[in-house]
Amino acid sequence: MKRLLAKTLVVFTLAVSALTFTVHNKEKEAQAATTGEQVVSYAKQFVGNKYKWGGTSLTNGTDCSGFTMSVYRKFGKSIPHSSSGQRSVGTRVNGLKNAKAGDLICYDGHVALYMGGNKIVHASNSAPYPKGGIKISNNAGYRKIVAIRRLVK
Repeated sequence: MKRLLAKTLVVFTLAVSALTFTVHNKEKEAQAATTGEQVVSYAKQFVGNKYKWGGTSLTNGTDCSGFTMSVYRKFGKSIPHSSSGQRSVGTRVNGLKNAKAGDLICYDGHVALYMGGNKIVHASNSAPYPKGGIKISNNAGYRKIVAIRRLVK
């Protein structure tokens, strides 16, 4: 009886381990398969929503770093809620000419998501949309870029 119980326990433990391994691998595969275009597509659905200093809600108000943090959270990425802290996440990209959709464009005191084609989507300021709020801007180099960081392919 003890042997049967021990064998059952071993089989059960192996089954749980295999299931856990499979679930973790599926999560990693999903994260690895994320593209910058998917990140941008997700981010664009919040255009027109309001800016709120210190906020992280994509629907009820967010600041610039809360916007990028919350967008990337959807794709399993954990990044800091500060524009300066986001300058060191992911991998460095050398210049705007090498930026790809989904890259973080970091300015002094601000951060945005690069869309491609010299456009960014970002939580701009507290002015009403379209002057402020979450919006798309057509000139990623509208101010000095201090870093560009890549978190996904």
